[in-house]
Amino acid sequence: MTELILSMQENFAHGAPKKGHVGQDFSTFWALWPRKTAKKDAERAWMKLRAADRRAVLHVLPKHIAYWKAARTSMEFIPYPATWLNGDRWKDDVVIPAPRLERQGATEPAWWTSHALMDQKGREVGIGAARPGESAEQYRARIQQAIVERDRYGREL
Repeated sequence: MTELILSMQENFAHGAPKKGHVGQDFSTFWALWPRKTAKKDAERAWMKLRAADRRAVLHVLPKHIAYWKAARTSMEFIPYPATWLNGDRWKDDVVIPAPRLERQGATEPAWWTSHALMDQKGREVGIGAARPGESAEQYRARIQQAIVERDRYGREL
């Protein structure tokens, strides 16, 4: 009997919710979590946490979500909520990656679709305008080679 009372006191001291009652905090956690998978497992993992840990989870969760968005993490690579909770993943250091440059939009024409855009791209990659007598295909190939070398070596020609 004494063990049961001590066990109940320890649970209360840790802030464990009453049996069968997950609480409003879990509802908040679940509403924020991007991958809604295995809710019952997530509830069990949530109930194992101390009150201070639950507050910490709710505090850092937006930063983890921002990381997944900035890194463009596919939904299949976002962990199940129970896995994240059981692994103390909220304690991980999260560094938001710098935003990626967007590729040329579908509304803008590609650089090889006109002579003016090819000249502009040629100047951008450092090879200048087309040479006298150079065909559009040859100029385009020279620009593409300059782009490959710039990407490979990280510098302009």
